[in-house]
Amino acid sequence: MMTQPSFEQAVQFMSQGRPADAAGTAEALLSTQPGNARLWHLLGCARLQLGQVDEAIRTIRHSVSLDASNPATHANLARALLAKNSAAERKDAEASIRCAIAAGPNDLSFRLTLAEILQADRRYPEAVAELRQALALAPAHPDIAATLASALHLAGEADQALSLCDQVLAANPGHVGAWINRGNANLLKGDVAAARAALDQAVALAPDNKLARFNRGFAALRAEDFAIGWADYEARHDRSFATLPERLEGTTILVDQDQYAGDTFQYIRFVLPLLERGARIILSLPARLNAMLRVCFVSHPRLAYHALGTPEPAHDHKVGIASLPLLLWPTEPFGAGRVPYLRAPEAAVEDWRGRIRRPGRLAVAINWQGNPGYDLDHFRSVPIAHLAPLAELADRVDFFSVHGGDERVEEAPFPLNPLPKDCDAGGAFLGTAALMKACDLVISSDTSTAHLAGALGCPLWLMASAYPEWRWLDRREDSPWYPTARLFRQPAVGDWRPVAAAIVKAIGQL
Repeated sequence: MMTQPSFEQAVQFMSQGRPADAAGTAEALLSTQPGNARLWHLLGCARLQLGQVDEAIRTIRHSVSLDASNPATHANLARALLAKNSAAERKDAEASIRCAIAAGPNDLSFRLTLAEILQADRRYPEAVAELRQALALAPAHPDIAATLASALHLAGEADQALSLCDQVLAANPGHVGAWINRGNANLLKGDVAAARAALDQAVALAPDNKLARFNRGFAALRAEDFAIGWADYEARHDRSFATLPERLEGTTILVDQDQYAGDTFQYIRFVLPLLERGARIILSLPARLNAMLRVCFVSHPRLAYHALGTPEPAHDHKVGIASLPLLLWPTEPFGAGRVPYLRAPEAAVEDWRGRIRRPGRLAVAINWQGNPGYDLDHFRSVPIAHLAPLAELADRVDFFSVHGGDERVEEAPFPLNPLPKDCDAGGAFLGTAALMKACDLVISSDTSTAHLAGALGCPLWLMASAYPEWRWLDRREDSPWYPTARLFRQPAVGDWRPVAAAIVKAIGQL
């Protein structure tokens, strides 16, 4: 006799890791119980496990419309929305998980889901508050404490993060996450030696942990220990460790962008020695960078371009562009003698000079904002209000924005000319390169603009965060990457006004 499907059977299928069977059972039951909210909820969860995200969202929403009193339904709707991985869905997910928390305030998983959403939106202080609530529900849970320490680090609270890491490690000395967070919190404080000691311990405990190795590489590179730094930096992605044969003549190497535009501007110098050793190079980059580099980079019969994301051409070896220093100069990677290795078209530079230069005044290109999607952008980008001291230069300096995003130049506390509308539609950088070369000076936060200016050999004044990217090293006022750069270092995280004041003083001495 055939067993009739039941809700309990569908639940059992889910617990056994059989979501397809659970979905089939739920669908059969819904044919006679279309108003059963529990069945719609279970079907949505099964579809989510099957990777049918849109159907899962639609199904769980229907369950909520039938019965909005079940906090687990709201929570699973939030998790389904998070699987879409977009800002719009995260907003809806936050609303759903807050409904779940309102109905079940003591459910630990609800609090952790909300903290995940807040961190994804870079709302770190709010994430800290939510994780404190979670830790209060489970005070002996080392993973929650370590996650809170990570959020405190991202919120700029280094001392609190260190204190929490110490508490976790006192009870769980083998907790790898706490050692990683201890390392990052020390980097935030500027204690690179202590950071490296903590990250060495993390790697010793978990040699295959990519996050531990990546962070150790970051700290080693900041300390100019390139032998360890470049090797560990390979953990930034899931690829195999980069290798190239000793003899390159006649080989075809596909070099692709494995990070951002600024990284490409920094590392593309290493394509030149590959060409010198007889390799054929295919640069696989976003179309906008290909268009710019065809004009600004070296022209060579063995150099070709490929649009990243399209079918790859035949090649013998493939490496990420950020792996080239490891492969070519693993202990002295700068290649500064090659600067400038990018060049703006002279006709375009002259055109900009004619448009922007005024007798007796300095022309200064400025960018204060990096990519807001980067996890640490809030440390490196400069709130435009903090640049108010630049207003003192209004009688002798013309400032030109090379930000190119949502500039909000009307909010600038100093006279600022917006990026001209005919400059770099689509973010192609070609017009920006020419505009910067036409200026006397480029002032930039740590973003692609800075790397482009350095690669062009422009006089570059970098506003360097107190929690800098490793490539700006530690406590130096120069950059071995870019001989024309001068670094103005932030004294403490959060306040850029002293940097702006130092720039005003330095311009006064020109």
